[in-house]
Amino acid sequence: MRPYRFLLGGTLICAAGLIGQTGREAYRQAFEAWQEAQANLEREAGTGGTTLVSKADRAAAAVATFEAARAIYLRSAAEEAGQKRLLLQTPAKRPSPDLAPPAVADLASAELLTVTRTITRFTNDPDRGIQQLRQSLERERAALTALNSSIQGRQKTVAATSERIAALEQARGKTAEAFGDESSHVSEEVAQLEKEGKAWADYYEKLAQAIQLASVLPPVLNAPPAPRNDSVPKIPLARYVGAWTYPTVNGIFHGMQPEFVDLVVHEQNGHAEGTLFGRFKLPSGNATDPLVRFDFEGDFGSAASQRLTLVTSDGVKGFIELIPGPAFNLLEVNFQTDPQNNKIRAGNFILVKK
Repeated sequence: MRPYRFLLGGTLICAAGLIGQTGREAYRQAFEAWQEAQANLEREAGTGGTTLVSKADRAAAAVATFEAARAIYLRSAAEEAGQKRLLLQTPAKRPSPDLAPPAVADLASAELLTVTRTITRFTNDPDRGIQQLRQSLERERAALTALNSSIQGRQKTVAATSERIAALEQARGKTAEAFGDESSHVSEEVAQLEKEGKAWADYYEKLAQAIQLASVLPPVLNAPPAPRNDSVPKIPLARYVGAWTYPTVNGIFHGMQPEFVDLVVHEQNGHAEGTLFGRFKLPSGNATDPLVRFDFEGDFGSAASQRLTLVTSDGVKGFIELIPGPAFNLLEVNFQTDPQNNKIRAGNFILVKK
């Protein structure tokens, strides 16, 4: 057992420090450091040498830092999404109906009508005292008219505000639901990262053991090469297993251009099962069916390229090759089926892990 566990504490501290300093860029920098640390390691592993053991140690520590940094960032994103959801679930304050009660509006209208009738009754009365009363009533009518207009405006404002708040509450609910889905998906991705990190640790541990074994074997001139130990996987299964998709921009392909591709790969006891569904862009006037759908299965081997048997939804047989890309989240896919009229029978493209 190699001492990778002793590196974990320092790795988590380093990753946490990176997250605090650079946020999203932290795990990207950690990924670049990992790629630099493990460059040509697999190619040189067969030559043996104690220096390669330390290089395997550095690569193991680098990938652990990368996985930890990304997990910390994702947990932070999930927590932020959860906080936003709670904030959005807090109901907005609605305007109180007491701001424009109907009873006040009715009272103001009734008083205005009464004052207007009284003024009309005293319009032609020559008595000086009556005329002074009428002038006082005129001022009261003007005040009641202004009050009545103010009440009506306030009622319209309250009604409009209530409608807007109702629409806002509906949009708020949908947004809160979206943040809840995001938090759930991120939590699932963190769980997958933990499995992936363990797979990488096991891989580098076995690689270091193989390097040590190669360094202590005595050289034998003209001896045939020793058979490879197939029990040591060349590449972790995490490079193949999972959900993959064709990127919407800057996609890489050869031959027929995909419009979209969704690939899912499962593994159990070294046996692979999966499905592929995609649509390809065809030249104008081409009568070929643009859709491709098939299932595939087979046992994982020790080679980097995994060749599995496929069967289309129409019962046509063929093969699919899964080849790890230059980055941990890239997978090259190459498939070919038996000839069939008006059907796409071959494709080659690079997918991105969801």
